[in-house]
Amino acid sequence: MNYQLPPLPSPSNVDILEKSTETMEWLRSNILVGYTDERGPAWWAAGAVTRDGTWSAIPDGSHFPGPVPIEVVRAQLDVPLVKGASHVTYLDEAGERQVSSDEDTAPIVNARTGQVFGYPKKGYKIHPYLETLHGFIEQILLDESVGVGSVGLLKKGGVAFLQAVLPEVLEVEGYGYQPYVLGVTSADLSRATSFGTGAKGAVCDNTVTAALAGALTSFKYRHTSGSAPKVQAARERLGVRLVQAGEEIAEAITALTKVDVSDAEFSAWLDMTAPVPDPDPKSSTGGPAFTFATAKRGEMSRLWTQDPKVRPWAGTAFGVYQADNTYRTWTQRVAGASRMERNLANDALGETASADRKALDALARVKDRTRVMALA
Repeated sequence: MNYQLPPLPSPSNVDILEKSTETMEWLRSNILVGYTDERGPAWWAAGAVTRDGTWSAIPDGSHFPGPVPIEVVRAQLDVPLVKGASHVTYLDEAGERQVSSDEDTAPIVNARTGQVFGYPKKGYKIHPYLETLHGFIEQILLDESVGVGSVGLLKKGGVAFLQAVLPEVLEVEGYGYQPYVLGVTSADLSRATSFGTGAKGAVCDNTVTAALAGALTSFKYRHTSGSAPKVQAARERLGVRLVQAGEEIAEAITALTKVDVSDAEFSAWLDMTAPVPDPDPKSSTGGPAFTFATAKRGEMSRLWTQDPKVRPWAGTAFGVYQADNTYRTWTQRVAGASRMERNLANDALGETASADRKALDALARVKDRTRVMALA
């Protein structure tokens, strides 16, 4: 079907302004986004606050009407990673400055910028971004049905990601979504090279992860992990596998929409996932913990009863999933990074999937089930 995507929601100006200027500038220069004709630009594309407090337009060449061109992808991932030497400067007992070397470690450094990413043991093997993701890029090139939806560097360049998407947006139970395969590798020792399948919600930009389609329902779908994938035969093309993943995600969403969740059960789920501590009698507001927990519970309840990203599925297990995922994607406090960077990093590093599992595990306990699934 020809599905017209609505524009993505955006945080308030306050949400953008409260983030570090350095992080926003990094995002604008190091994240490339494709298919803007269908989805529109990223929410941060309108501009960002610079150090002097003024708004600055996003640099040219970061957004593309169709897929991100492969030559641009290659240039973005062409980061010169090299090993350096570890030296420590210190004052000895006499107050004299000394230099000591650690022969057992070999820091990973961006030879272009001098950014140090980590201090692994000397035998650690660097996984160059472009070389490591080369096989993934070749798969995309050989399959006209998919393209690069986004590519970029996170954590000051310590993590690289590449997302291939199925341009067609699928829809089930009123929920539009776009299947993807995400490849991630790192130089800062935070993540082994891996590949995972998921989908982005068309309306909310939430991530539908393996937790939804595999861990807590009776449906499962394949994903690859470890090293870069080899080019497959035509029947195993990336687009074919993305379509399959999309179909199985649809089955999982349908299954969760068939699990009824009453308002009382939703309240019990909130008691488990967003408990409110006793107020601090010494504080007129109840104390920080009480205030935060009360605000979180109130926002989750608002999402359940009013928000268009959740309300259509309220009363079902999928509505609970949407409420939790939407809160984490758009409302939950973010520290030390912009919301865009944190959401991407959570997807890339598996944090989103882990949080999804916890949310649905809690619902399973409320429903007194081993797993949340529709009965045959």
